[in-house]
Amino acid sequence: MAEPQPQSVVEELVAVLLAGSDTEAFLTEAAGVAARRMGLSPPDGCSIAVERSRRPRLAVRTEGLAGMAADDEYGPGSPGGTVLGGGPDVVVSDLAAAHRWITLSGAEHHGVRAVAVVALPLQGDRGVLSCYSASAYAFGPEEMAGVHAVAAETAKALRLALLLDAQANRAANLQAALESRTVVDLAAGIIMGQNGCGQQAAIDILRSVSNSRNIKIRNVAAGVVAAVSDRVSTHFDE
Repeated sequence: MAEPQPQSVVEELVAVLLAGSDTEAFLTEAAGVAARRMGLSPPDGCSIAVERSRRPRLAVRTEGLAGMAADDEYGPGSPGGTVLGGGPDVVVSDLAAAHRWITLSGAEHHGVRAVAVVALPLQGDRGVLSCYSASAYAFGPEEMAGVHAVAAETAKALRLALLLDAQANRAANLQAALESRTVVDLAAGIIMGQNGCGQQAAIDILRSVSNSRNIKIRNVAAGVVAAVSDRVSTHFDE
Protein backbone atom coordinates (compact mmCIF):
# COMPACT_ATOMS: atom_id res chain seq x y z
CA MET A 1 0.00 0.00 0.00
CA ALA A 2 1.31 3.43 -0.95
CA GLU A 3 2.13 5.72 1.94
CA PRO A 4 -0.12 8.80 2.26
CA GLN A 5 1.39 11.96 0.82
CA PRO A 6 2.25 14.66 3.40
CA GLN A 7 -0.05 17.66 3.49
CA SER A 8 0.95 20.76 1.58
CA VAL A 9 1.27 24.08 3.41
CA VAL A 10 -2.03 25.21 1.87
CA GLU A 11 -3.86 22.05 2.98
CA GLU A 12 -2.49 22.35 6.49
CA LEU A 13 -3.52 25.99 6.81
CA VAL A 14 -6.96 25.51 5.24
CA ALA A 15 -7.57 22.87 7.91
CA VAL A 16 -6.76 25.54 10.52
CA LEU A 17 -9.32 27.87 8.92
CA LEU A 18 -11.97 25.15 8.86
CA ALA A 19 -11.37 24.60 12.58
CA GLY A 20 -12.74 28.11 13.13
CA SER A 21 -9.57 29.91 14.19
CA ASP A 22 -9.67 33.70 14.27
CA THR A 23 -7.22 35.67 12.15
CA GLU A 24 -4.56 36.12 14.81
CA ALA A 25 -4.67 32.44 15.78
CA PHE A 26 -4.46 31.51 12.10
CA LEU A 27 -1.39 33.71 11.59
CA THR A 28 0.28 32.21 14.66
CA GLU A 29 -0.30 28.73 13.28
CA ALA A 30 0.91 29.85 9.84
CA ALA A 31 4.16 31.15 11.36
CA GLY A 32 4.62 27.81 13.11
CA VAL A 33 3.97 25.86 9.92
CA ALA A 34 6.49 28.01 8.04
CA ALA A 35 9.13 27.48 10.72
CA ARG A 36 8.60 23.71 10.72
CA ARG A 37 8.76 23.50 6.93
CA MET A 38 12.11 25.30 6.96
CA GLY A 39 13.51 23.43 9.93
CA LEU A 40 13.66 26.54 12.14
CA SER A 41 13.07 25.06 15.59
CA PRO A 42 13.43 27.25 18.75
CA PRO A 43 15.30 29.44 19.36
CA ASP A 44 15.06 29.93 15.58
CA GLY A 45 11.64 30.71 14.13
CA CYS A 46 9.36 32.81 11.98
CA SER A 47 7.06 35.76 12.34
CA ILE A 48 4.29 37.07 10.10
CA ALA A 49 2.92 40.60 9.89
CA VAL A 50 -0.08 41.83 7.90
CA GLU A 51 -1.21 45.37 7.14
CA ARG A 52 -4.97 45.60 6.54
CA SER A 53 -6.83 48.63 5.25
CA ARG A 54 -8.05 50.80 8.14
CA ARG A 55 -7.28 48.04 10.62
CA PRO A 56 -4.51 47.56 13.18
CA ARG A 57 -1.43 45.72 12.03
CA LEU A 58 -1.32 42.07 13.02
CA ALA A 59 2.08 40.64 13.93
CA VAL A 60 2.71 37.18 15.40
CA ARG A 61 5.79 35.07 16.00
CA THR A 62 6.73 31.55 16.97
CA GLU A 63 7.48 30.62 20.56
CA GLY A 64 11.25 30.91 20.31
CA LEU A 65 10.94 34.57 19.29
CA ALA A 66 8.50 35.55 22.04
CA GLY A 67 10.96 37.99 23.64
CA MET A 68 11.36 40.10 20.52
CA ALA A 69 9.48 43.41 20.29
CA ALA A 70 7.19 44.21 17.34
CA ASP A 71 8.91 47.59 16.90
CA ASP A 72 12.26 45.82 16.48
CA GLU A 73 10.82 43.67 13.71
CA TYR A 74 8.45 46.00 11.92
CA GLY A 75 9.18 49.54 13.06
CA PRO A 76 10.67 52.27 10.83
CA GLY A 77 14.06 51.31 9.47
CA SER A 78 13.69 47.61 10.23
CA PRO A 79 13.93 44.83 7.62
CA GLY A 80 10.31 43.86 8.26
CA GLY A 81 9.13 47.45 8.07
CA THR A 82 11.05 47.95 4.82
CA VAL A 83 9.44 44.97 3.11
CA LEU A 84 6.02 45.65 4.63
CA GLY A 85 6.23 49.16 3.23
CA GLY A 86 6.66 47.81 -0.30
CA GLY A 87 10.45 47.53 -0.40
CA PRO A 88 12.49 44.58 -1.70
CA ASP A 89 13.16 41.41 0.22
CA VAL A 90 15.87 41.70 2.88
CA VAL A 91 18.50 39.13 3.81
CA VAL A 92 20.88 39.84 6.69
CA SER A 93 23.60 37.21 6.63
CA ASP A 94 25.18 38.12 9.95
CA LEU A 95 23.65 40.61 12.36
CA ALA A 96 26.93 40.89 14.23
CA ALA A 97 28.50 42.47 11.12
CA ALA A 98 25.44 44.36 9.80
CA HIS A 99 25.36 47.87 11.22
CA ARG A 100 22.54 49.16 9.02
CA TRP A 101 19.74 47.37 10.85
CA ILE A 102 20.20 48.83 14.33
CA THR A 103 16.53 48.14 15.13
CA LEU A 104 17.39 44.43 15.21
CA SER A 105 19.85 44.82 18.06
CA GLY A 106 17.17 43.29 20.30
CA ALA A 107 17.02 40.25 18.04
CA GLU A 108 20.78 39.85 18.29
CA HIS A 109 20.49 39.87 22.06
CA HIS A 110 18.09 36.92 21.72
CA GLY A 111 20.71 34.95 19.83
CA VAL A 112 19.56 35.75 16.29
CA ARG A 113 22.40 35.91 13.76
CA ALA A 114 20.69 35.70 10.35
CA VAL A 115 17.42 37.16 9.08
CA ALA A 116 15.41 36.73 5.89
CA VAL A 117 12.30 38.83 5.24
CA VAL A 118 10.16 38.29 2.14
CA ALA A 119 6.85 39.70 0.98
CA LEU A 120 3.74 37.56 1.10
CA PRO A 121 1.99 37.93 -2.28
CA LEU A 122 -1.45 39.08 -1.13
CA GLN A 123 -4.20 40.98 -2.94
CA GLY A 124 -4.95 44.44 -1.54
CA ASP A 125 -3.32 43.84 1.84
CA ARG A 126 0.40 43.66 2.58
CA GLY A 127 2.17 40.94 4.47
CA VAL A 128 5.66 39.68 5.21
CA LEU A 129 7.23 36.45 6.37
CA SER A 130 10.33 36.94 8.54
CA CYS A 131 12.67 34.04 9.24
CA TYR A 132 15.31 34.05 11.99
CA SER A 133 18.24 31.76 12.64
CA ALA A 134 20.84 31.54 15.39
CA SER A 135 23.38 30.56 12.72
CA ALA A 136 25.09 33.21 10.61
CA TYR A 137 24.74 32.82 6.83
CA ALA A 138 21.77 30.50 7.32
CA PHE A 139 19.85 31.90 4.34
CA GLY A 140 21.87 31.19 1.23
CA PRO A 141 20.37 30.81 -2.27
CA GLU A 142 18.99 27.31 -1.63
CA GLU A 143 17.43 28.31 1.70
CA MET A 144 15.95 31.47 0.17
CA ALA A 145 14.31 29.40 -2.54
CA GLY A 146 12.65 27.46 0.27
CA VAL A 147 11.60 30.66 2.04
CA HIS A 148 9.97 32.00 -1.13
CA ALA A 149 8.21 28.70 -1.77
CA VAL A 150 6.76 28.60 1.75
CA ALA A 151 5.78 32.28 1.49
CA ALA A 152 3.93 31.65 -1.76
CA GLU A 153 2.02 28.70 -0.31
CA THR A 154 1.28 30.54 2.93
CA ALA A 155 -0.09 33.51 1.00
CA LYS A 156 -2.63 31.33 -0.80
CA ALA A 157 -4.30 30.34 2.46
CA LEU A 158 -3.73 33.76 3.99
CA ARG A 159 -5.66 35.47 1.19
CA LEU A 160 -8.67 33.33 2.10
CA ALA A 161 -8.20 34.07 5.81
CA LEU A 162 -8.06 37.82 5.17
CA LEU A 163 -11.13 37.66 2.93
CA LEU A 164 -13.08 35.96 5.72
CA ASP A 165 -11.66 38.46 8.21
CA ALA A 166 -12.77 41.42 6.07
CA GLN A 167 -16.26 39.98 5.64
CA ALA A 168 -16.59 39.40 9.38
CA ASN A 169 -15.40 42.94 10.06
CA ARG A 170 -17.94 44.40 7.62
CA ALA A 171 -20.70 42.33 9.22
CA ALA A 172 -19.71 43.54 12.69
CA ASN A 173 -19.64 47.16 11.52
CA LEU A 174 -23.06 46.77 9.92
CA GLN A 175 -24.42 45.19 13.09
CA ALA A 176 -23.05 48.05 15.16
CA ALA A 177 -24.47 50.62 12.73
CA LEU A 178 -27.91 49.00 12.82
CA GLU A 179 -27.93 48.89 16.60
CA SER A 180 -26.69 52.47 16.82
CA ARG A 181 -29.40 53.70 14.44
CA THR A 182 -32.05 51.79 16.37
CA VAL A 183 -31.18 53.27 19.75
CA VAL A 184 -30.98 56.77 18.23
CA ASP A 185 -34.42 56.31 16.65
CA LEU A 186 -35.82 55.06 19.97
CA ALA A 187 -34.38 58.05 21.84
CA ALA A 188 -35.70 60.43 19.18
CA GLY A 189 -39.17 58.91 19.60
CA ILE A 190 -39.00 59.41 23.35
CA ILE A 191 -37.96 63.05 22.95
CA MET A 192 -40.71 63.60 20.38
CA GLY A 193 -43.29 62.25 22.84
CA GLN A 194 -41.96 64.29 25.73
CA ASN A 195 -41.59 67.57 23.85
CA GLY A 196 -44.22 67.35 21.14
CA CYS A 197 -41.60 68.02 18.44
CA GLY A 198 -40.77 66.42 15.10
CA GLN A 199 -38.16 63.76 14.42
CA GLN A 200 -35.54 66.14 13.03
CA ALA A 201 -35.91 68.43 16.04
CA ALA A 202 -35.45 65.44 18.35
CA ILE A 203 -32.32 64.35 16.45
CA ASP A 204 -31.00 67.91 16.68
CA ILE A 205 -31.44 67.82 20.46
CA LEU A 206 -29.47 64.58 20.69
CA ARG A 207 -26.76 65.95 18.42
CA SER A 208 -26.53 69.18 20.46
CA VAL A 209 -26.05 67.23 23.70
CA SER A 210 -23.50 64.99 21.96
CA ASN A 211 -21.46 67.98 20.78
CA SER A 212 -21.65 69.93 24.03
CA ARG A 213 -20.58 66.95 26.16
CA ASN A 214 -18.20 65.43 23.59
CA ILE A 215 -20.06 62.13 23.82
CA LYS A 216 -21.05 59.94 20.88
CA ILE A 217 -24.67 60.49 19.87
CA ARG A 218 -25.34 56.77 20.30
CA ASN A 219 -24.27 56.97 23.95
CA VAL A 220 -26.46 60.03 24.52
CA ALA A 221 -29.38 58.17 22.94
CA ALA A 222 -28.70 55.07 25.05
CA GLY A 223 -28.87 57.24 28.18
CA VAL A 224 -32.26 58.63 27.12
CA VAL A 225 -33.62 55.15 26.46
CA ALA A 226 -32.22 53.77 29.74
CA ALA A 227 -33.84 56.62 31.65
CA VAL A 228 -37.25 55.54 30.36
CA SER A 229 -36.94 51.78 30.52
CA ASP A 230 -34.20 49.23 31.18
CA ARG A 231 -36.13 46.62 29.23
CA VAL A 232 -35.57 48.03 25.74
CA SER A 233 -33.38 45.77 23.62
CA THR A 234 -31.59 46.69 20.41
CA HIS A 235 -30.23 43.19 19.75
CA PHE A 236 -30.41 41.82 16.21
CA ASP A 237 -30.43 38.09 15.69
CA GLU A 238 -28.19 36.93 12.89
